[in-house]
Amino acid sequence: MKKHLHMGAFVLLISLVLLGGAFIALNIKVGHDSDTPFTVKIDASQPQGKNEYTINTIISKNWINDEGHDYQNYGAQYDTTVRNNTDYDIIKWKITIDVPEKQNIIVDSYWNGDYKFEDGKIIFTAGEKVDPIPPGQDVSFGAVIISDGLMKLDKYEFTGCKDKPITHYFTFWAIMVLFIVWSTSVVAYILYRIREAGYERNERIKDNIISQAMNAIANLVDAKDPYTKGHSTRVSYYTQKIAEKMGLHETEVKNLGYIALMHDCGKIGIPDNILTKPARLTDEEFKIMQGHTTYGGKALEEFTSMDGIVEGALYHHERYDGKGYPKKLKGENIPLYARIIGVADALDAMNSDRCYRPHLKPEVIKQELKKNSGSQFDPDIVECALELIEDGVIKLGTDKDKK
Repeated sequence: MKKHLHMGAFVLLISLVLLGGAFIALNIKVGHDSDTPFTVKIDASQPQGKNEYTINTIISKNWINDEGHDYQNYGAQYDTTVRNNTDYDIIKWKITIDVPEKQNIIVDSYWNGDYKFEDGKIIFTAGEKVDPIPPGQDVSFGAVIISDGLMKLDKYEFTGCKDKPITHYFTFWAIMVLFIVWSTSVVAYILYRIREAGYERNERIKDNIISQAMNAIANLVDAKDPYTKGHSTRVSYYTQKIAEKMGLHETEVKNLGYIALMHDCGKIGIPDNILTKPARLTDEEFKIMQGHTTYGGKALEEFTSMDGIVEGALYHHERYDGKGYPKKLKGENIPLYARIIGVADALDAMNSDRCYRPHLKPEVIKQELKKNSGSQFDPDIVECALELIEDGVIKLGTDKDKK
């Protein structure tokens, strides 16, 4: 049975590594596929076959203005259809149409976008009604144009961007289903070990499985942003050292380390362009970013084998003065585990390089902890953290600083 149990752990771990690799590869592909600009020239007078894009213009009705006079001209309704034969959304697109001969042109009216005539070409820019063009679908636009003669419009320059959100990939949903199955298997495996083995041996096995699983999940979350690599592991370490300094029981310290590993698991639901944005987030983007605490709390609701794991993910951004999120809890109404993780999380954030700034100097970090003691942070926890820094248990500065 022991051999089978170890083999099960190995299979689960390999499965998670494969899932993590697939998810990272998918993110790389999505990043490559998103907002990819293109320009193509299309001649509708030639067979278009299985081209990525098909464009046709027809004259649906026409008439003669001032017939018999020297200034006789023609009015016509030109209807154009564009078909998207790719697997991508086509966004931000426009079409430049060659006028086949010299014409005096007046664009009388138009729909589904903006028409203009300049330098002997008709330029159409798509409006909201026809932008984007979904995969396998077509859109129509048109205009009433007054010209010297009826025109055959069949030469186009089509420009735009290809876009394929991550949720449009079958692989994404396959990974999500497999990840849920994997997570359920981990929980079932842990419960099976607890039931079948003796207490001491059972605790040892459970610790190994939980540690591997949570580290793997934490690494999967951190992998979304290269600047936060190892963040969850460091927060777990700082959290445990602070908990030890505060006199928490050994079992609580150990469990709190696991809980800290999972504190940012909700970031798996945050778009990469927000997580890695190298500039200040807009109010709307910041609101989306704040949602990672709620996502994390919901994701861990069924993880009932460890007390406090939901609270660690949900409340680690609450502030001691009640100005945090998501519930604006204040003081000791914030669970102790969340207060400890909050200090450890901020400490590592200040001590790490981020896409929008380099790490802060040790003296600045200590000043920030002191300045925000009693407002953002629990004063007792800040005191413990500062003592650990002074004792060298928590070392500030990055590997670059040590070279």
